[in-house]
Amino acid sequence: MEKNSEIIKILLIEDDPNIAGLIKYYLNSYRKYSFTVDWAENAEKGIGKLSSENTYDLILLDYYLPEMNGVEVLKIIKSRNIDTSVIMLSSAKEKEVMSEVLKLGALDYYMKEDVIGPLLPVILVNAIEKEELKKQIEKDKGEQSQKIEAIQEIVITVSHEINNPLAAIKLASNILLKKDLPPDIKTYVKIIKESTDRIEQTVLKLRELKSEQIVPYVGKLRMFNLSNDQQKREAKE
Repeated sequence: MEKNSEIIKILLIEDDPNIAGLIKYYLNSYRKYSFTVDWAENAEKGIGKLSSENTYDLILLDYYLPEMNGVEVLKIIKSRNIDTSVIMLSSAKEKEVMSEVLKLGALDYYMKEDVIGPLLPVILVNAIEKEELKKQIEKDKGEQSQKIEAIQEIVITVSHEINNPLAAIKLASNILLKKDLPPDIKTYVKIIKESTDRIEQTVLKLRELKSEQIVPYVGKLRMFNLSNDQQKREAKE
């Protein structure tokens, strides 16, 4: 997230107007980033705002709400596949509630008295940036996996075309090695056989490519490590 590149939109679901006012004050006082706070004083209004076209960078959700508690609201948010990150705020520290909230996919659980102050905007910015980084890593992994699958499809097609002539060369080499050939000719035939064996092993490795085999090459270029050392490391793990 670049400084002042965008306004950070927060949905605040909090029934206490005094707490809501404090949160708005500390966020609006922060100079590094601009915040806009959309306040919903109860769960129904908060869920309603999420059902509209409004998009938020983060949801600040109070646990103790009058109609339903924060866990129930969080379950509704997740059941509707709303991708906005949630931080739960509470006036009491309850380990069971904290555990359930985190299991449901909230970013974090904080005591109000610990975070409502000058550090609040820093905590929110760090949470948003951490989540953005996590999503980018997952996206990169997905794209890399798709590229490997595409390479594997090409390898399977090419290996099918290679295997038949390769098998013919191996068969011919084995037959020649059984014959009484001059030593120098026999040496050349052995080289041909060893080379075909290496080609066959390389094709097999290519068909079983994994993302872990991608290593730096030159500059920004990367390559697949098909060495036996890589396979030995994977076997140990």
